Amino acid sequence: MYMGHFMVMNQATYQHYFGQPYRTNAQLLKLAAGAKVNPVARQLMATGAVAGVNENRSNQQMINNLLNSMDRVMVILIGLATVLAAVVIYNLTNINVEERSRELATLKVLGYDEGEATLYIYRETIILSVVGIFVGFLLGRWLHGFIITNLPPVDAMFDPQMRGTNFLLSAAIPLVITALVAVVMQKKIQKISMLAALQARE
Repeated sequence: MYMGHFMVMNQATYQHYFGQPYRTNAQLLKLAAGAKVNPVARQLMATGAVAGVNENRSNQQMINNLLNSMDRVMVILIGLATVLAAVVIYNLTNINVEERSRELATLKVLGYDEGEATLYIYRETIILSVVGIFVGFLLGRWLHGFIITNLPPVDAMFDPQMRGTNFLLSAAIPLVITALVAVVMQKKIQKISMLAALQARE
């Protein structure tokens, strides 16, 4: 019951808590699959015995429209966050490589291969990415609860459950970006001239 303010109870429970005899004042109709609601509602109103018809489908459509709007906003936010993460990780790694080119050249002279030299620079980026993912889990959990509680209209609620795929996807995006930037940086490290870097003045 994610729509409307409904409380489901049997006749004995109603009489116990409200202290008055149970009396039916509405009927819950469940139409067959494929049946159209509007013709049935018109037939019921035409009898004169029905004061009003409340269609749950219209409420469901309203909630679906709200969720679809939220989905579009979330896609835009995820896209912008992905671009921001890519720019930040690339710039930090690029600055790190530029500032430590002499160290990289020294590692090459000492016999380190390209993968070891890349890992020497990139190890701290990997650690920061992993720490950021777990911190993001905590903040994201709180933000999810805040949105789920405050955004829905007064006569509806959203499903508060978080699935494992939410955490997996949110962790996969920065990990993929980190891996792609590592590939780009490894090619840049390969182009570092050992002689030029060692001769460069601090």
